[in-house]
Amino acid sequence: MPRRTWLPIAVGVLAATGLEAQTVKVSRLDESTYRYAVTEERRSIFAANLALGPEERERFWTIYDEYGKEREPLDKERFSLLQRYAQSYANLSDDQAMALALASGRLQVSEVELRLKYAATLRRKMSGRIAARFFQIDDYVTTAMRMNFLSGVPLVAPTQ
Repeated sequence: MPRRTWLPIAVGVLAATGLEAQTVKVSRLDESTYRYAVTEERRSIFAANLALGPEERERFWTIYDEYGKEREPLDKERFSLLQRYAQSYANLSDDQAMALALASGRLQVSEVELRLKYAATLRRKMSGRIAARFFQIDDYVTTAMRMNFLSGVPLVAPTQ
């Protein structure tokens, strides 16, 4: 199968079935499931979609592991936000609802900044194509995971 079609299929499978059992349910947030979804699934998609030689592979995974360590606090914060929301979504005040929305927005900005930082790091140590591909794959996977998780989270209730 050509590489151009593999990534959309992989992301589709990830979104449709790979995380189906791990969809965030307000009643059963599980941090270990969440951590698995945002690390192992992401890693396997990168492995399947980056055509790297042995030397490139070693350099890439060293950089990627650093990226994962820096990403971990963001993933923990994302889980914490989901958990806080799940515990109180039915009774959120206007201020609490806005605080959670703004925290989520700041987290998204931090995720993009981290992605940009590591795309630049990869560009310095590898080719521009690999750096761009990293950025694209990470963006696709992040978006698919967020959509999957958010599909199980109810919207903030309108003012009553």
